[in-house]
Amino acid sequence: MIAALHSTIRFTAISLLALYLGLPATFLQAQYRYKWMTIGRLHSPYTAAGALRIEEADAENQLAFPAIEKNSGNKISEGLWVAVKDFTDETGKLWPVKIAHLGPRDGGTLQFFSREFKLVSRFEPPVVRVNGNISFRYWSVVDEVDPTLRADRMIYNRNVNRVGIELEQKVYAFDQQFHDNYHIIEYTFTNTGDVDKDEDVELPDQVLNGVYFFWIQRYAFHAASAWITGDGAPWGRFTMNDAVGDGHEDYGVDFTAQYAWAGYNPKQTEFNSLGQPMWRENPSWWSALSAPGDTLGRLAAGHFAGRVYIHADKAADDETNAVDPTPAGTWPDGADPADLAGRQPSTMGFLNSDHPDLAESEYDESLMLRQYNEHITTGRYYPHHADLVEPSDEGQPPGQYFATPRPESWETIIPYRDGWSFVEGFGPYSMSPGDDVHLVVAEGVAGLSDSAKLEIGIAYKASGADDALDIEWPAGSGVSMTKNEWVMTSRDSLFDMFKRAKANYESGFDIPKAPLPPATFDVTSFGGAIDLKWETYAGELDPVAWEVWRTSPIFHHSAYYERIATLPGSARAYRDAVTAENGPIVNLGHFYYLQAVGPVNTDVTGKTPTGESLKSNRYYTQTYFPVMSGRLSDNLDDIVIVPNPYHIGADEDIRYPDIQDKLGFLDLPGYCTIRIYTQLGELIDIIEHTDGTGDEYWDHTTASRQVVVSGLYIAVITDNETNEKVMKKFVIVR
Repeated sequence: MIAALHSTIRFTAISLLALYLGLPATFLQAQYRYKWMTIGRLHSPYTAAGALRIEEADAENQLAFPAIEKNSGNKISEGLWVAVKDFTDETGKLWPVKIAHLGPRDGGTLQFFSREFKLVSRFEPPVVRVNGNISFRYWSVVDEVDPTLRADRMIYNRNVNRVGIELEQKVYAFDQQFHDNYHIIEYTFTNTGDVDKDEDVELPDQVLNGVYFFWIQRYAFHAASAWITGDGAPWGRFTMNDAVGDGHEDYGVDFTAQYAWAGYNPKQTEFNSLGQPMWRENPSWWSALSAPGDTLGRLAAGHFAGRVYIHADKAADDETNAVDPTPAGTWPDGADPADLAGRQPSTMGFLNSDHPDLAESEYDESLMLRQYNEHITTGRYYPHHADLVEPSDEGQPPGQYFATPRPESWETIIPYRDGWSFVEGFGPYSMSPGDDVHLVVAEGVAGLSDSAKLEIGIAYKASGADDALDIEWPAGSGVSMTKNEWVMTSRDSLFDMFKRAKANYESGFDIPKAPLPPATFDVTSFGGAIDLKWETYAGELDPVAWEVWRTSPIFHHSAYYERIATLPGSARAYRDAVTAENGPIVNLGHFYYLQAVGPVNTDVTGKTPTGESLKSNRYYTQTYFPVMSGRLSDNLDDIVIVPNPYHIGADEDIRYPDIQDKLGFLDLPGYCTIRIYTQLGELIDIIEHTDGTGDEYWDHTTASRQVVVSGLYIAVITDNETNEKVMKKFVIVR
């Protein structure tokens, strides 16, 4: 019911906005429900249609990584086209090519129709509360709990489309720390003959020929840092796309994949943009994109993203896997995909993200013919997009030549403001009624660690953007490279992730499990401390240990978190006291997460590393609301009101910088009532202070939500435990 209410509220809000702006009815029709996958370092929304277009809500936060960071999405849109040759529609009209389109841009009228859409979890999600309020970042309601689920979360999606092919999509996510940066996506396409939103089957007997399943992947890296890089970077203008295992060269890998990274912007002369350093505040109109003060040079896009192809049926009646690394030289330019033993994906390449053929009309016959003949069925492109932008230099280490970008390449090869997407097409298939085709990919992000991004970025900025500077990391390791070379090592991390995802799928998702997180996690303000309490799931054995992690004041970056306590598995509470060494800072917002620690792992399934303990994922217990440890006083005479007088024109150094109209009542009893009166004795507001701390704040508004005027005000404070009272005066100048 909660999920349905949320969807209704969202649709109503969008509808009212569209009507207000005078948008066409197709705008309303083109919106799909979406659900968030939020249990690992990689968070991403998925829609009931099967792909997320650029105009859909939260599109800019696809593949958010690291998920804790603000606006850390790495893909801006995805398109899915299902194409058929010689298709007879429900009216009897014969189409040379018919395509059901979904994205990559705005949708127009719907061509995919939802049948079932749900989020399934292996166990009940933990309940996280901060001062009694449920804490979350994305609204993600679990619809069903299935203890037999092999993954830890699954989004299940089923829909039909305008060419009569049902899509069943399963998106799997894993909470174990060595497998939590990718999602495995299974697609099953079935010829059902159902072509519209009703439940009737319009074309039960049609054989479908020349069927292709075609995706357009538009990556744009780390939205917050992209606006600092500028000049189209937020839309993927400088995204580099590459491929391995496609048969053109010997890449030294045992998989087939396409991938991307944030490339070089030659017009950004303040710094070299590879890795997209957080060099300064965002432009004023996008200042909310990044966390305040995140200007140390951190390499926010020091990672790669991409898709590895795991399985594709050879034919609708042959489940043999047609995805394997194609030997070098066996995919010559201009080769007919039909002559290459059915290897999949049969199309791998790149496409201008602003290409005029990226339209979604299902009735434009000439458009669909062009899309089919010039994009969907064109084989495996070579040279790759990245090779055209930055041709290899002899004498440079393998895989590192992209670290020395040529500015002229962007002007001559890649002039388009919105850059290039990579494309993938599976086909051709023939599908009789009831036939299905099964495809599996894994998509994810990997690269430098959070601490490496921070420390290398700090050193690069401190050097004044010296691209030739060798930076040692970790300190004392003896390993040093330039900033750009460090960024390019992310490709190795991505390839390791591809191998783990592939091995995980091939094991039947039999990777070792991390211990369960706590069933509840409560973080509560208290005078002189912050209290943490938790409970485990019924029947669950205690973990080996619990780890408590905290940061302040910036929760958006993992590198700032520190482990403040390791507790026995039997522990159920921890008091983070101000008086303790390295305790919380009074009146400063803090963020926490709690992890259950398991025994040292000895199971290598899914290429899981051994010799380390598996831990419950931090995102199960991550808090997203700040909690403060306040002062505490048992003497009403100690109460102070600051600033007093409050002057709206005063410098921020003598006002609270976070909220303009903010008045602090400090050194309060833990539980008291504050009544605020005008100089004439009119009661204008009552504040019940019940969080146990010694601090309360007021926003200069009355109980009827009117901003107060300049004048003298009186606060009467009653200790609710002793009934003692004290009167304090303060002045507001507006």
